[in-house]
Amino acid sequence: MSLPDNVFTDNRLFDPLQRAFLTWATLDAPVLIYMVKASIAAVLALVISLVLDMSDPRTAVFTTFLVMQPQSGLVFSKSYYRVLGTIAGVIVSVVLVGFFAQQRELFIALFALWIGIATAAGFKFRNFQAYGFVLAGYTLCIVALPVIDRPEEVFDVAVARFWEVLIGILSATFVSDTIFPRKLSNSLLTTERERFLNIIDTILDEEALFFNKNTSDTNVAKFSSGVIGLNAVRTNSSFESGYDQKTRQNANRLNQEYMNLSTTFHSLKNIITTMDAEKDRELLEILQKSHAIIARTLKKYHTTLFLEELNSLISELLRTKSELKSFLEQARCRQKDIIDADAYNRFVSISSLMTRLLRELYLYALIYLSFMKHKDSKKHKKELSRIIRFETHTDNMLVAVAALRGSGVLLVTMIFWIFTGWHYATLSVTLSVVIGLLLGTLPTPLIAVYNFFKGGVAAVVVAGVYDFYIIPKYANDIVTLALVLVPVFALVAWLTTQPKWSGISLGFVFLFMYQCTLDPYYRVDTGVFLESTLAYMIGILFAGGAYLLVNFWSCSLMQKRVARVLRKQIIEACEERVEMQRSALENTGRDLVQQFSTQGRLNIRSSRVVYEWLLSTLEIARAIIVIRKNMKKIEYGYRSFKIAGALKSIAVYFKNPLESNEKKLMTSIQEALSVLDQKRISSEQRYQKRYLAIADELVLIRTIFIYKIKLPIVKEDTCH
Repeated sequence: MSLPDNVFTDNRLFDPLQRAFLTWATLDAPVLIYMVKASIAAVLALVISLVLDMSDPRTAVFTTFLVMQPQSGLVFSKSYYRVLGTIAGVIVSVVLVGFFAQQRELFIALFALWIGIATAAGFKFRNFQAYGFVLAGYTLCIVALPVIDRPEEVFDVAVARFWEVLIGILSATFVSDTIFPRKLSNSLLTTERERFLNIIDTILDEEALFFNKNTSDTNVAKFSSGVIGLNAVRTNSSFESGYDQKTRQNANRLNQEYMNLSTTFHSLKNIITTMDAEKDRELLEILQKSHAIIARTLKKYHTTLFLEELNSLISELLRTKSELKSFLEQARCRQKDIIDADAYNRFVSISSLMTRLLRELYLYALIYLSFMKHKDSKKHKKELSRIIRFETHTDNMLVAVAALRGSGVLLVTMIFWIFTGWHYATLSVTLSVVIGLLLGTLPTPLIAVYNFFKGGVAAVVVAGVYDFYIIPKYANDIVTLALVLVPVFALVAWLTTQPKWSGISLGFVFLFMYQCTLDPYYRVDTGVFLESTLAYMIGILFAGGAYLLVNFWSCSLMQKRVARVLRKQIIEACEERVEMQRSALENTGRDLVQQFSTQGRLNIRSSRVVYEWLLSTLEIARAIIVIRKNMKKIEYGYRSFKIAGALKSIAVYFKNPLESNEKKLMTSIQEALSVLDQKRISSEQRYQKRYLAIADELVLIRTIFIYKIKLPIVKEDTCH
């Protein structure tokens, strides 16, 4: 069920009763529909498994809840990678048990190696690709451990588990796509529209840009959120039919232009906030007049953006861009001989950023129009597919630590099994590995394990009531068994829609499914129930202990690693191939910081500092790329070694950020600017524009250094 985006903002359309209904239809009805769909899918999986006399129907039901999602695109995507992960896990299980079951030391070593590989891959990859590797890891536990003493049965068990997983997947995808189907691509369209309106609102906010210097948290959150998440939505939407190549290209390009806009806006704000209200009063008035030119256009469009308004906005942005450029150029000419050199250079930097912001907004609007209308030329399509591709980058140390934790928890629980000789210890091994793999990529895994434990305890209580009272009293056949389980299925479905209950819901569904008797024939043993419950709880404790012990990387260490990686990006922009694209910088930089912020144990204050580092890194590296590309287009004899020297001094400083190197950097940039001034006057007209572009970028870099815009250099510990 979808409603117009402005339905709650237009008070003329609905009376209070209608608005209340629409609120329910928008917020509560989707949850209710999801609960119904998930319950039907679970019942379907259970009934099919029982009718086919599968040995473990709970695997099918459990799979249904794991792959079930509100939108069909997510279900298809997650199911696809779950099938691949299950196949890989089943194959490895058969090979390991078949060849090494009699050589226990070698079997355990290879087992630990596989878990380490799966954990590392799950950490390195994104979205449901990561989930596929996680599945490949713990499928080995589910298939191999129960038959470790009976290796001749491994093939039968592997085949049975695969078919049960497939039944669960097919049940979830069938129900998701036939009963009140919700397309992820529709959510993407709505999200893009909201994001565009947010961009306009943020740029319109004169108070935040010029006066309120303490709104960085709000603005950072507003203008930086969603880049990674929206890319995930786009990726998963590709599994839906009707989500064509053109839409994917436009969504990719919108994400890229959004990142560019975000960087430019924050650079503009950061430099403006260095101005003194009294000392720079005249310059601020000019900049406010410049902002007023932009605001005059945007004010007409900050509530709605339908196609008619969008066409009009694009035309007005084109006109406004010319007006703003002309206004700022005239102001530059007037101010050049009035104010000192540093103040003039700062004004030049702000002017170029303001012009760039409007240009990028114009491009964003153009692509958004194309996104809405689904039309473009073949040449444009080729260009988009070549340039735009979301690139990720993960710190190898984080991956290695995750792999060690995954293998380590397996080895420790294996030792526990060997020393105790307890039959149910295999359950402890399985659950500790499952938790280690599934929760390892969450921002706060230790808290997630604690919530998993709480959910598990609640599930054991509910499962006990079902096992010893409800099922023997009310379930007489497959139909009645399915009916008595519907309330629990609905509860699990509701829990999965509540983000604050995510860890608890995962623990609940795991323990309920594995403790509730869902076998073809009713069989409950009090001793088995209690011992298996104890084994699962021990497994949870082992997993929690692993997160507690291996969580040795500190916030301070992470800050230093982030700073080093970001500085390396600037050095590479100076020294590596000149073909480097801004899009690659934006993608990898944001993905890297996202990883560190969620996995690197940075606190809120440190995450904010790291984000500021990222923005200054992106701005400097982008400026270097522009300088190098312009230099390449100037004939060799017309180039100046002073410009190359300035770039070299930047690289030297970020390799070794000493005060002496900073002074050399400032001197070399100033020398390069002097040479550029002379060349602009004396050179051929065809090069004057390129010299001016190089000079503007060098001025921007120099301004960032002079006014101490946060650079990726650790000068204070923001972890405490």
